[in-house]
Parts: sequence; C-alpha cells; structure tokens
Amino acid sequence: FGEIAWGASASATVTITNVGDDTLLLDGLSLDVDDSEITMTAVTSPVVPPGGMVDTVVTWTPYAAGEMADTLLIDSDDPDEARVEVPLSGSVPHGEIAIDPETWDFGTLAVGATDTVMITVSNVGDGPLTVSDWTFAATDADMTVLDAGDITALPSTLDPGTSAEVIIQYAPSAGGGDEGNLVITSDDPDTPTTGAQVFGNGEDPDPCKGFLQSMNLFITADDQWQGYLDGEELIGPNQYSWSSFDTFDWEVECGQHVLAISAQDSGQVIAGVIAAISVEGTVTYVTDTTHWRITDVEPDPTWVEVGFDDSSWNIPGTCSDTSPWGSTPQPFYDLGAEWIWWTSDCRDLGEGWLRLEFSVP
Repeated sequence: FGEIAWGASASATVTITNVGDDTLLLDGLSLDVDDSEITMTAVTSPVVPPGGMVDTVVTWTPYAAGEMADTLLIDSDDPDEARVEVPLSGSVPHGEIAIDPETWDFGTLAVGATDTVMITVSNVGDGPLTVSDWTFAATDADMTVLDAGDITALPSTLDPGTSAEVIIQYAPSAGGGDEGNLVITSDDPDTPTTGAQVFGNGEDPDPCKGFLQSMNLFITADDQWQGYLDGEELIGPNQYSWSSFDTFDWEVECGQHVLAISAQDSGQVIAGVIAAISVEGTVTYVTDTTHWRITDVEPDPTWVEVGFDDSSWNIPGTCSDTSPWGSTPQPFYDLGAEWIWWTSDCRDLGEGWLRLEFSVP
C-alpha cells in the first residue's frame, strides 16, 4: 500500500486465477495476523473453473502510525500448493511533537500570589501522535498541574495539526526558588521523550508595605541647626535659638530611616545638639553615644540619605559641662536626652554633621 495519509484508507484487488485443467475449490481467505485494520471482500464463488478467476478487495484502514506487515492466506484444494501467501505492507507517517514554551520563568511572585502558564503540546507531523505518558515533578507543592487537557486520559492520540494544553500553576507559599519539570512520552520516533521546565521565585511579603506609624521629633542645637529626614529638609521656627526647641510630626512607613543634622556654633562659646524621637508615643531614640555618628568634616551630599556609609565617622561625646544650658530645654531632660558634640568637651567650637539611622517600628 506504500505510505498513506493519516485518516485515509487504501484498497488493492487480489485476483485468484485457476491455471489448471480442473475445477479449483477455495477453502477460505484469512489473515496471518488477526488485524482489524484490514478487511477483505468475499469472492463471488468459491468454485473457480479452469481458466476462471475471482477477486477479493483488501482494504487497509490504519488506526495508528507506523509500519504494517501482514499476510493474506488463500487456502484451496490445489494438490501442489494448498496455501498461497500474499504479503501485505504499508505505512502511516508518525506524528511529530512540539512543546511551547519549552522553558518558562514565572519571575518573582509574592507569597500568596498566583500565576499560571499554558504549555501547548502540538502534533506538527503528518501522522498521528500518541502520548503514552506524562509526569510533572516539582521541588514542592507550590507548582502544580491544574489541567492536562486532551492528554488527561492515557494513551491519548493527537491528530496532525492538533494540540493539547497543560496548565501549570505557581503559588509560592514561602520565599525561595522553585522548579518544575513536565515530561511527556510519545511515539515520535525522533523525540520519544521531551517536555518543559518552569521556574519561579517566591518572595516573602514586605511587612512594612502600607503600614504607617506616627513619629515625632523634638530637636534643638546650640546655636543653630539644619536637618533632614530621609533626605527631606526640615524647617522650624526655632532653628536659631537653642533655648527653645522645634517639633515635627510624620506618618512614616516601617523600615529604615535616617535623621541627618548639621549644627553650627556661631556664638563661639559652647556647642551641642540635643534631640529625641518617639514612635507611636514611645520615646525610641535620644541623643546619646550609642546610636549616633558625627564628623567635623563636611561629608558627601548623599550623607542625608538612607544607606550612606558613616562607618568612618566618630561616636559623639556627651557634653561633660552642661552648666551653660542648665536644664534647658527641660523636656529633653525628662525624655533622657543628652547634649552631644564631636568631643565631650563641647567647647571645641566649629561645625558638626550628625546621623542617626533607625528602624520603624
């Protein structure tokens, strides 16, 4: 029959001729292999006179791709050749599998988010493609197959030009990388095993995102100052009077922040800075020798931003002589704040730059 297209059938006529001098009696027609793909028509008569002939039409309707080989058996009362064998053969082209996409990266998804990708399994060949098995293995249950489409029931045959869709879902439950592998086994002779890989990365949600807290700053300096919160300039009415203080109120997101203060002594007597920060009504940071950093050299303009490297700066000193200020302004003393400067001898005059990087909450 040669090669025939998938979905087609082919027929051939086999003629049986009695070339003897006596009547030939046919005992039957059969196939060597009981193959339901092949059918035969009955002969017009099992009795064939000398010189007579009868026909049978053999029809092949293939159910699958590949090679067919069978034998038509013709039995008769011919004393010399009681059985004649007629070889039957033919072929149907195999299917050709294609996977799209072969790799897929979900990127970074926040924990609790969900995304899907559709993997298309196509038959791009001229014959049928039979999928005999498929598996999906992932690093954990964060990646799953939601639907395997037309290959859910195995084995499954895809006609030429048709496809099936496999939907893979990624729903990270924790931070970190995830990977999944879809493996498909078919009768494609060139690529019997193929598949697709999927990747993704889970990211723990930011606990600070959208979460605001109230923050208050109380500050003054002897005898003038300029300040910045996260790079934004602070302007207060008492920036040039150490005996009174300025207050600022914000609603800030939790996370890292920086308070940057430059202070100058114009009176050439004594210098210092005193401040306190409260978050949600609780005093969290005060001027001390623990959290603050100071330098007497004008820094790079980025010193007012979060993440500036102040590791080479000095730890400020607590002013050893507080007599010039007494207990003024009193609220700072009540909050536990101290006058600080770039040495404990706050009579070392000049200009200072101070930073406090802190976290809210």
